[in-house]
Amino acid sequence: MQLPPMRPKFEFTFPIVPDHAIELLESIMDNNDHPIEGRSAGNHLMLVIPIKDRHFWSPWLNLEARPYKPNPDSELITHIKGRFSPNPSVWTGFMMTYSSLAVLAFLAVIFAFSQIMMDDSPWALQALIPLAIIAGVMYWSSLVGQKLAQEQMQLLYRVTLETLADGSGIQVLNHPTDPIDSHQSEHAIPEITLVKTDSSALETNPDPVP
Repeated sequence: MQLPPMRPKFEFTFPIVPDHAIELLESIMDNNDHPIEGRSAGNHLMLVIPIKDRHFWSPWLNLEARPYKPNPDSELITHIKGRFSPNPSVWTGFMMTYSSLAVLAFLAVIFAFSQIMMDDSPWALQALIPLAIIAGVMYWSSLVGQKLAQEQMQLLYRVTLETLADGSGIQVLNHPTDPIDSHQSEHAIPEITLVKTDSSALETNPDPVP
């Protein structure tokens, strides 16, 4: 059984060139219809909820748009990768705490091993119990945070997909209504069906990049 990821992600391909995709995604930050802020650098973008609506667990969506060819003879399209995370300061605090717990666990194991070598009782191993409890509580709190941020995560995901569709003349026939399910695999890829809005009705089912 795979544990839910602390930073859910999604990815899909979109049948437009990367430069156009980046231009459309950057327009999100200038669109008054969407309460979303952000910044961009090259083919990377970060979308966030405005400060007035932001809370401790509010998501930050990191987007990356890369060129992709399904096969050598096909036209160049765009592969979109998105990953949700909490505020960078919150995430940094989580990682520093986990790193400290890992160091303490390593020292406890080394000390217990030396105790065994000296024919003493390895009581240092008992320190692993509270360390594991702290790590488990932190992991559980991250999942609770995802639930509290679910609505805002859905907003960022929906605006990303709809902006690409509206700006490229492509209609999204179907896409997951809950792509940020904490119980799905970290590498799960939403199944999205796209179709041209004109009569050509060109359908495409995006595939993951190998």
